[in-house]
Amino acid sequence: MKNALATGHRPADFEEFGYRTMLECNDVERATKICGLHLCAYEVELRHELQRRNSEIAQVKHQAGALHGSLYDRPEPVNDPQMLSHRVKARILLCFAALAGVACLVGNMTTFYLLGFGSPLTIISGAGLTALPLVVGHLAYEWIISASRWLQVTVVVVAVALAGCGILMIGQARSDMVDRAVANPSADSYVDGLDTVKDQPPLKQKQDETSERGIHRSLGEGMFLVMLAVDLALAFLVGFLVRMYTDDDFTAWKKLKRLAELVIALEERVSELMALPEVAKKRCLAGILRAENARTKRHPPYHRALTMLLIVAFCSTIPCRAQTVDRYEGILIDTSASISRSGRTNGLFHQYLIGTKKLLLTEPSNSRIWVSAISIDSFGGTREILTGRTPKSSGVFTDDLNRGRRQLASAFELKSSRMAAVVSGTDIFGGLWRMKVLFDSGSSPSSARSVSKTIWIFSDMINETKDFPVPKLLEIGPERMLERAKASGLVVPLPRYEIRIYGASTAGLTPRSWATIRRFWEMYFEAAGATLMSYSTECDAQRAGE
Repeated sequence: MKNALATGHRPADFEEFGYRTMLECNDVERATKICGLHLCAYEVELRHELQRRNSEIAQVKHQAGALHGSLYDRPEPVNDPQMLSHRVKARILLCFAALAGVACLVGNMTTFYLLGFGSPLTIISGAGLTALPLVVGHLAYEWIISASRWLQVTVVVVAVALAGCGILMIGQARSDMVDRAVANPSADSYVDGLDTVKDQPPLKQKQDETSERGIHRSLGEGMFLVMLAVDLALAFLVGFLVRMYTDDDFTAWKKLKRLAELVIALEERVSELMALPEVAKKRCLAGILRAENARTKRHPPYHRALTMLLIVAFCSTIPCRAQTVDRYEGILIDTSASISRSGRTNGLFHQYLIGTKKLLLTEPSNSRIWVSAISIDSFGGTREILTGRTPKSSGVFTDDLNRGRRQLASAFELKSSRMAAVVSGTDIFGGLWRMKVLFDSGSSPSSARSVSKTIWIFSDMINETKDFPVPKLLEIGPERMLERAKASGLVVPLPRYEIRIYGASTAGLTPRSWATIRRFWEMYFEAAGATLMSYSTECDAQRAGE
């Protein structure tokens, strides 16, 4: 800031300049005078640029007036629609000339490549041979062809005739190739040791060679005529384009259009320069007012700020004991003897334990977990095998979460080592009631709707109690089984619960019996308001997203 004041250079940002000047001077009148002097210097600098821009505008307008007079102040003024059409035609012909130039360049390069020239020499020779029609065409059109309409028509007719003949010859060669491919079978032998070419008569071989040579000759002659037509068209188009773009009226008309656009741009710049001093003045005053407001702003006493800082620091040291749970999970493990059919008790029950451990090792963060057993009295006659929770995790910081998962899995492995599937009854309904009571006890009414609730069931799903013996009820069908469960008050209200069933073994059951049991549980959980997410014979439980 001091350097700017000393050297007299105008500051880049007048608002910031006014703000800094007010802070340094600490006086509104002095800051206003300093800013006023800089604004005067700024106006002087702009005055020189305004004079230069106005001179440019006057010069451009003088040139435009001269061109306008030569184009429109004459007996036959220029027709603007005709000039626009002339410009469009010139652009179209320019595209055609570019296409012809590409075709000519490719043909010339192919010729030199077939002659055995190297790649650099092929490119240079092809480009040089392509430039020849450009030079010759311009000279011929400028000095000879442009003077006669008949010569122009003759050149166009010759080019069209050459191109037409060349295309006809190429088409004939293509037709002969198709006929040859269809009529003549392959001379290659499909049997090792035989030479079919030797077996053909000499007359047949001579006819084939003559036909192939004729096709090559027709194709080469057709390409020659086409390339000759392209060279002739390129030469004519280049001369014609030069004449179109150098037309006096068209050149002056384009120049007048560019000068008009230049005048508009210069006038916009002049308007902007004229508004800059006023804008700089407003910004400078805004900076002064901002600095004055910052200087007179009341600050809170230091002792109050210190008190607030101490309160915040003290509150931040108090650990947050309460944790809002986002998810409730219950795991029911069948420990009844009903899974011992066909002598697979230990194996199936062991798979149940492995599946439970896998779930505990993949528990989501911020979850509350209960693991309970399905026995003869699952509601009041048993205790939870394991209860626990997982901590909250954020992003990649999952050390606490992983430690909590391992603790849950280790505790379950220790407690389940003394378990066995030897209970004489299977009370699945009691297990569901127990989980509902545990979930409702752990959540407040306000958060009950926001907490996700999932019950995992590892069981063959054959309920065997006095009130509801599934093996004896299979004959009445799933619909009447559900009616009996409702009449006995066994339908547990599970609104918005997710149910996942694994290990629904088929051991000792017929396909019809297994399907009846599955259909009953589907209808049961639908009546309970829950969503049955899976019903699998496998014990490898899978979480969503794994």
